[in-house]
Parts: sequence; C-alpha cells; structure tokens
Amino acid sequence: MNISDTSGVHDLASLLSGLQDVTKIPAKAPKVQAKPDNRDQVRISTRAKQFQRAYELVAQVPDIRQEKVAPLQQAIASGTYNVRGEQVANKLITNTILDTIL
Repeated sequence: MNISDTSGVHDLASLLSGLQDVTKIPAKAPKVQAKPDNRDQVRISTRAKQFQRAYELVAQVPDIRQEKVAPLQQAIASGTYNVRGEQVANKLITNTILDTIL
C-alpha cells in the first residue's frame, strides 16, 4: 500500500500552529449562580429499604458469639474437647469441593 497524498499533514500542522496563539482568559471570570433544578428526584424502592434495614440489623450482630465460644474454650482448656478425625476429614473434603465449585 502506498500513501502519497500528504496534504492532510500540512493542514494538520497549520491547525496545530494556530493553537499556539491562544489569548489569555481574565483571572477573575464573572460568577454564575446555578439555578436549582427541582426536576431531579431520588426514589428508593421498598425492596431497597428492606435490604438496607437487613444490612443494619446484620451489622449490629457481633462477629463472635460468646455464648457458643465460651463452652468450647472451657472444654479445650480442661482437655475434655475431643473431635473425631472422621468429622474433620468430612469437613475438609466438603469445604474443598465447595471451594472448587464456587
């Protein structure tokens, strides 16, 4: 492919050189106050409000449920906490499969 027409390049050069001659804008431009637009409105659906309420309720629940943790800590400290190896293996396999799928 051979491109021989360079007239566009000269036109571009003249346009770019014209950009050098930009007049300065005054430092203090007149302030324009925007008129409030009363047409813009936000409507939140009932479903979105329900999600927001659910989120707020979940945020109030502590991350650690001490009523569940305290008896386990006590059993571990006293040496009476025993877990069957089969239970641990089942949980590991189940979690590995779920992690792979999801």
